[in-house]
Amino acid sequence: MVRGPRANGRHTVVGALAHSLGRGCLIWDMASGAADQRRWLGCLATLLHAMPVLTLELGPGETAELRALRGADAPMAVVLGASGGLLGPAVQESLSITLPIPDTDTRRRHWLAAFESEMPPDQIDARCVHLRMTSGNVRRTARLASLHARLDGIPLNSTHLREASRELGRQALLTLAEAVEVGGAWHDLAVAPETTDELLTLERRCRHREQLSSLMTAQAATANVGVRALFSGPSGTGKTLAARVLAARLGLDLYRVDLAAVVNKYIGETEKNLSQVFGRAEELDVILLLDEGDALLTGRTRVHSSNDRYANLETNYLLQRLESFAGILVVTTNASDAIDRAFERRMDMVVDFQLPGPAERWRIWQLHLPDDHSVGSTLLEDVVRRCELRGGQIRNAVLHAASLALDDNIRLSEHHLRLAVEREYRKSGAVCPLRETHAHSLVSSRSG
Repeated sequence: MVRGPRANGRHTVVGALAHSLGRGCLIWDMASGAADQRRWLGCLATLLHAMPVLTLELGPGETAELRALRGADAPMAVVLGASGGLLGPAVQESLSITLPIPDTDTRRRHWLAAFESEMPPDQIDARCVHLRMTSGNVRRTARLASLHARLDGIPLNSTHLREASRELGRQALLTLAEAVEVGGAWHDLAVAPETTDELLTLERRCRHREQLSSLMTAQAATANVGVRALFSGPSGTGKTLAARVLAARLGLDLYRVDLAAVVNKYIGETEKNLSQVFGRAEELDVILLLDEGDALLTGRTRVHSSNDRYANLETNYLLQRLESFAGILVVTTNASDAIDRAFERRMDMVVDFQLPGPAERWRIWQLHLPDDHSVGSTLLEDVVRRCELRGGQIRNAVLHAASLALDDNIRLSEHHLRLAVEREYRKSGAVCPLRETHAHSLVSSRSG
């Protein structure tokens, strides 16, 4: 039995074993193959002088029965994922081999072999080795990156590597997650200094996670290279933007988990979907974003019905999977009180995002307003001091004001800004605290 993540050399190991025995491989998918085909699999392998190889990807909690193949004259190999179990007499006499995601030195050898002379070793160390991919995905990424470079007619560079890794991610993850555009820097985020310090600490933790894991003592044997962070705070305070900046700083892709696709009303399907999306993220080394994650991380309840029991089972599975997750996970929530305390204990870092104060609001307005606006400093200071808007509301106000200015074919003015701020307060059912000016009152009465 050869266990491990997909695209990590499981079939390569089995093929090497068969080759050492002077045999070929006869691969049969246990999930899709018909039951009557299995009856003849051993005889067919003997006629072809091949070693029968059974492949099966089991979900969490699933088991399958493994029976001896009649008529086979060679050892049988079974290729499995990390979860699930096998039953039957053949399992009792089996040898189990687990193939983990390769370490830094092994990945470097894979990159060197894949690129050959296309990229110097020092550039491989700087651009590639930090990507904690499976061995097969390293080879696939290298081939795709080389193809992109040849199509562009230029030497291989980091852009080609990013495009290649994104293509692999889209193929494996887009059924349960969506790609999020990454970019920006920490100075683009107007948050409290304490929040910025925590985000910088999180970046360091993610960047050195493999080295930190190797430094752990034997007493911390359960620790892995995974990093789990909880971004807690009101909506519109920059939690998702912080995740995008973190991914850009680490040079990794960011995927938002589609909760509508993951959560399933049928028993056991939610766990299978979660297992799939977490497993793919580990294989491709992408950052997972659970936006508004309190929908999944809710507290366990007392069992009053079968629905409560199965809901608690989903929560228990997610707790276990978070603890064993070997990737980077960011969970955002604006309802931290609804999250089970057991989830918070499994988070490596909890970053609090507070409502912006006057200094943060001033920075947010400056970040969003266009360079050629004609808003006076007096009005802008009045807006910053009186209007306690969140970052998302400020962004919406600037976009609305800019659209009004484009309609008038002039620069964004104080009139446009006032109308946009008043609109944000109307949306929330509140009264705008800005002081009325005589000119603005005349304009408002004319527009009315």
